[in-house]
Amino acid sequence: MNREMWIKKALEEGFESFEIYQDVEEEKKYTWYKGALDTFVTSHVTGTALRGIYGGRLANYATEDSGDGQMEKVISLMKEQAQAVTSEDQVFIREPKDSEEYKDTHCFEIPAADEVKTLLSDIEKMILSYDERVISVNEVEWEEIVSKREIVNSKGLSVKDKSRIHVVIAECAVMENEEVKDSFDYKAVEKISDFDKEAFVKKICDKALKKLGASSLKSGNYPVIIDRDAMSDLLGAFSYLFSGDLISKGISPLRDKLGKEIFSGKITVVDDPRCPESYQTDNYDDEGCPTYKKEVVKDGVFALALQNSKTAAKMGTESTGNGFKAGYASAVGVSPMNCYIVPGEKSLEELMAEMGEGLVVDDVAGLHAGIDHVTGNFSLQCAGYLVEGGKRTKSVSLITMAGNFLDMMKKVKEVGSDLEWGLSNVTAPSILFTEVAIAGE
Repeated sequence: MNREMWIKKALEEGFESFEIYQDVEEEKKYTWYKGALDTFVTSHVTGTALRGIYGGRLANYATEDSGDGQMEKVISLMKEQAQAVTSEDQVFIREPKDSEEYKDTHCFEIPAADEVKTLLSDIEKMILSYDERVISVNEVEWEEIVSKREIVNSKGLSVKDKSRIHVVIAECAVMENEEVKDSFDYKAVEKISDFDKEAFVKKICDKALKKLGASSLKSGNYPVIIDRDAMSDLLGAFSYLFSGDLISKGISPLRDKLGKEIFSGKITVVDDPRCPESYQTDNYDDEGCPTYKKEVVKDGVFALALQNSKTAAKMGTESTGNGFKAGYASAVGVSPMNCYIVPGEKSLEELMAEMGEGLVVDDVAGLHAGIDHVTGNFSLQCAGYLVEGGKRTKSVSLITMAGNFLDMMKKVKEVGSDLEWGLSNVTAPSILFTEVAIAGE
């Protein structure tokens, strides 16, 4: 694609400004099953999204065929689309802004195919031999993913980002007394020779084995620790709270809470697209706005809403560099990027000792169906284990955790130290709550 020619043609056709966004996704995937390579797949997809302002109206066009032969047809279609737009919302194509770029320090070493096959074979064998109750390895997989983004426009903006990640994935099933449970985990692997296979296998197998023999418990309000995996899922599901888009529309529970206390004073929430610990860093959002580290919640007080250019204009402020797309063909929305709760100083074991008696929730389900996005209320199926005398005892399942997220986040007794970055761009440490409503027997 001759981007300079496309931009020149669009301006000649009367567009006030024009932008070209290109996203390249390269993927290599190995799957291993029953002692042999099951599949090997590679893919390379280039997606192009065009935006142009014509007559004060924004037109969008997305395609995987961005050959120059399509130029006149596509620009003509975009003109027709812009003329049909009736929205009076202010529209933006950004001018360049100086910013010192962050250089990702993660170094993923590209392995030979035989190294990958050996790793997957070893993991499968180790899982099967871990315990006599392990009955199958349902999946062992290796993925290499390279993402590249580049944005250029008629105002002189020209920016790009690139990321690479390698991931190993495994799932196993265990059985005892006709009861079958499974577990799944994944881990980023920078260098295969340094990867701790034993720890990876132990985590997957122990997680499945500890589900065996689980039972429900009586309904009531319990002291609860939501462990880092479940808390990360919960924070991710409620991260929409901080969206300037929903706040400007009046449909976020935080619509009138800026500058007010919304969580416990022990909670600080940071959004940092350039976070060095994360496996995905972005110097620019999908509008080309430079990203930066910011405190969204400071000591329990709602300090900053996340914005893209459009929502920022509505609220009389500046973009926070959170204008991201769900995919190259999607419209620019508002999304967190490397959003996390600042960790405390106590390990999960120390939180359990402090709690003494209560419940640890380590798995939540139904995050899409069980949340009311207007009120912040939730009712979620969950599982975990009881803590008695500060130690883990009986596994628990068939229970429901319910309440209001904002209310629950005011009942924080202690924030754990065990923050860990995985593949998600939202994460949290384990958190001890004074009480949470649990429905069981």
